[in-house]
Formats: sequence, C-alpha cells, structure tokens
Amino acid sequence: MKKHGFAFLSNSMTSAMESHGEIIWFPAPRFDSESLFSKMLDDERGGHFSLRPVDWCTDNAAYIGNSLVLKSIFTTAKGALEVIDFLPPGLPAIIRMFKSDVPFIAEIKPRFNYGELTPIVTEHEDGISFRNTKSVESFDVRIFGKYKKISDDTLRFNGGEGYLLSMYAEDFRQGLFSNRGFVYPNPKESLATTLNYWESQLAEVMRVKSFKEAYYRSLAVVMGLTYAASGGIMAAATTSMPTMIGGNWNWDYRYVWTRDTSYAAAALAKVGAFSRARRTLNFLLSLIDLSSKSFDRPLYRVDGTAAPVEMRIPWLKGHLNSRPVRVGNTAWDQIQMDTEGEFVEALYTYYRMSGDIGYVRGAMWALDAIAEWCKGSWRKKSTSLWEERGEQQHFVYTKLMNWLALERISRLNMALGREDKAVELKKVGEAIRRDILERGFSRKLNSFVKYYGSSEVDSSLLNILLCGFLGPEDKRVIGTIKLVKARLASKSGLLLRTENDYEGRDSRPFTLINTWLARAYIMMGDMDMAKKTLNGLLNYSTSLLLFSERADEVTKDPLGNFPQLFTHAGIIEAVAEYEDPSLCQKV
Repeated sequence: MKKHGFAFLSNSMTSAMESHGEIIWFPAPRFDSESLFSKMLDDERGGHFSLRPVDWCTDNAAYIGNSLVLKSIFTTAKGALEVIDFLPPGLPAIIRMFKSDVPFIAEIKPRFNYGELTPIVTEHEDGISFRNTKSVESFDVRIFGKYKKISDDTLRFNGGEGYLLSMYAEDFRQGLFSNRGFVYPNPKESLATTLNYWESQLAEVMRVKSFKEAYYRSLAVVMGLTYAASGGIMAAATTSMPTMIGGNWNWDYRYVWTRDTSYAAAALAKVGAFSRARRTLNFLLSLIDLSSKSFDRPLYRVDGTAAPVEMRIPWLKGHLNSRPVRVGNTAWDQIQMDTEGEFVEALYTYYRMSGDIGYVRGAMWALDAIAEWCKGSWRKKSTSLWEERGEQQHFVYTKLMNWLALERISRLNMALGREDKAVELKKVGEAIRRDILERGFSRKLNSFVKYYGSSEVDSSLLNILLCGFLGPEDKRVIGTIKLVKARLASKSGLLLRTENDYEGRDSRPFTLINTWLARAYIMMGDMDMAKKTLNGLLNYSTSLLLFSERADEVTKDPLGNFPQLFTHAGIIEAVAEYEDPSLCQKV
C-alpha cells in the first residue's frame, strides 16, 4: 500500500502541506514568505495545526475530484471524524471543515519566522488570535462548533459539525477579528466556490483516457504551483526537504526557475491550456534583459524580482535531522546558458499548438534579443542544467539548447515573412549542430556524452531526440538511449540524472527523467515500453499521485522538495503524447 506522504494544498497565492491531519507547512502571505507552520522541518519547534480524534485511529485522505481540496477520514472504534481542508482563492487562509461522531483535539500552534517566535495569544468570543511578538502580524482562527479550551492553543471538541477558519494578516487590524472581519468567507460557500475554481482551471485542457488520474493531478499541481498574480511557476512549494536523508542537499525551491517554468509552459500549451501558458510566457518575457544575457539569472521570486541570497535557519533541526535549513538559493548567481533555449521552445510550442501568430509578432522583440545573445555566446562554457556548483564545461545539453533557440526563432521568423533573418539564424544553428556532432559524440561509446571530451553520459541527452535534433531512427540516438539506460538505470528502473555530480556518485533516481524516457519511446513508436516506463514511475508516487524531486528506491518515499514542478510537467507532456503521438516534436 502506498504511503500518504504529504498533501499539497494551494490557492495559487500560497500553499500548505498536510500530513495525517496536521498542517505542517504554511508560508504566508505568499509562497516564498516565512512559514507559520514548519513542523516538516522541525517536529518540536516548527509549529503545526492538527485535528485528530482523542482515541486511536486510522486515516485516509483523498482530493475531491481534480481539485486541491482534501478530504480526510479518521476512523476509530467508536466512529469517524471527517475533515475537509482547503485554501480559498484570494486569501492567505486555511479552512478546515469537520463532521464528527467522536471527540477530537485541535492543536493550533503557529510559530512566526520559521519557528523562531512563539506568539501572544488573545481569546475572542468566537475564536483565537496569535500575534507576532515583534510585529503587528497575526494568525487568527474563527471557530464554529462546541469546544472546551484545554490550553491557549489546544481545544477539545465533543463531535458534531463545524469549522475552523484561519487567516494570516500582515496587520492584526485587518484580521478576522477586526472591524472588517465580516467580509471574510463563509466556509460552506467558500468550499463551493473553491471547487468551482479548480474545475474551471481544467476546463480548457485536452482530455485523455490513459493515465487519467496522474494527468489531471499533475495539471492541478502545476496550476497550484503558479503564483496567480504574476503567472510565475515555482519549482516546488517547500524549502530544505533533503534529497539525501541526513545529508546537506537541502535547497529552497520556492522560486521561479526560467528553465522549469518554460517546461511547464510548454506542457500547458501542448494540452491546450492556452490562457495559462500565455500568462506564464508573459511572466518570462517580463524578465528578459535586452542589454546583456537574455535571462541574466536562472531564478526569480514569484513576482519576478531577484531571488534572495541564500541564508541558513540555525534554530531548525531540519527534516529528519537533515541540516541545514536554507532560505534563498545561491544558484541565482550561476550563468546558465541553456535557459534561452527552453523558453524559446515553450513559446514555439505555444505557437505550434495555438496558431497564434499575433502573439509571436508581439514577442519578436524578445526573440531578436535572444537570437543575438545566442549567436555571440554559444561557444562559451556554462554550468549545467543540474546546477553543479563550481563546474563549468561545454555541456552538450547547453549547446543543444542554443541550437534549439536559433532553430525555433528561425522558423518563427519564416512564419512572419522575415526570410533573410530566418536564413541567417539557420546558418548559425547549423554551425552549432556541426559542433555538437563533431565534439559531443563519442564514436568509441556510440553515444553523445555529458560534455565535450567526457566519457560520461547524462540523462539530459534524451532531449537530442525530444527536441528534434536527430530522428528516432538515427543510430546515434539509439546508441545514446542504450548507454543512458545501461549507466543510469537504477535497480528500480528509475533513471539517475547523471553518473557523477559535484558531490560524487549520483545514487538517487530523479523522477523527471522517466517522463523523458517514456516520451523517447513514444517517438520511436514503442508504446509498450512507454507505458511500462510511465507505470514504473507512477509506482513511486505517493497515494495522492504526487512526486518529489527524487525517490528512495527501497522505501519509495519522496526525497527533496515537494511537489516537484519538473516531474509533474513531464507527466503532462508524456501522457498527452502517449494519447496523441502527433504532438511529439518532429525533426
């Protein structure tokens, strides 16, 4: 039986993580803010918000339909507690509706600044306020139901129906118990509007018959990771969840990587979610620097501003004692030369699927700038897409993305009748192509390699086929896929991202990669292997069909930040192409 893992709740403004009736993560007012509940990073000091029966119980949780509204049922020998949890769109709030046959306990223990500050508690006629001791922030909880106060932050309910409406306020004078408190939602009405919100977000997407549950769940996750106010999409909703338990590979992923977001925008466009894809492409367009490198940073805050410098939170012991806990991400300082290619491919995919030539014409100022940058920079070394700190090489994937940018911009110029420009860019693209074929392919190995002169392979080389650089019948493609599988397949069948990275031998499967391999099989016409590959990946999801960055081969536990945009975007594309192979990119 699969493990429940964490449940991801979102309202496209902020998010929460829940585990067995406990809210253990809740940054407010937005995704990249300080968290009020951080138990997932420290089970003693982090703070949590739990609802659990007094007696021993088992529990089961499932999303309602394709939404990010969670229903949990806690079963005891004397009856059951049913809890519906959701974040209403437009507010940094959590609504917890309950219906119970049995007594249960509510523990509400917010801690400001990632567990550092214990709040001042104020009791109201219909609830409780928790005030930050160093600011005017508050976390207010309005309560409907019969309860007895056990302590400042612990309540006992005897059963019945009711709700706890909780909300973060940057100033308590605007909170639930302020003069304007009457405007905040009625939970029952809010549940209906929230379910309608999620249904409407999925209304325009392509329908599938295969891998249906994983497909719709992945779409909800991608939309849940999107910051509605800007269209930027985070790499994941958490920080410092370790990719190796007890290790120090603990990073903050609550930012918008141009690469990951471009992949997601392409996936959305491929399945017909054009308004969503366009919104995200507009966000990426707003980041382009016309005076130097087009994307001068690999990652940004959800509002498009610069990501913060990496810092450590020393008072939190980390998930399962995996220190350090970090906020911010030093990768902002890397020069990554592949990001322009992924963005251009996303925009091109949008055009290919929608036929919206007007959008291309309006974005040509950016495409011209990207083309000029790639023309002058493609020969330079770079860091890799895996952000191996301190290493710069002529990575084959990076060269491939430079080729891809110029090849797609050439096509778009041709579509706009700019033939001279199209021919010019195609010539430069062909020069990059020759360079990759001459210096990035090993005749000895019969495979492309990780970087020029290397004898290692890298899973990113699967993109040589996926982006149409070479066709599925090409012996160099077949040889590369064979060697990638031979060297990077783990015992579980999941693939590693690379043989070695800057901290040594890679040993933890990277969940995105099997979506790439499945798509490669689809392009090669081997639908049986594509199905087997996708099913193998789905065996490593949680019971809620959520994926982390990596997976533990033995326990099948998720490893790393959660849920992972890269993987869920990959599932969307892989399932769509499995359903309709004509969606694959051809040479």
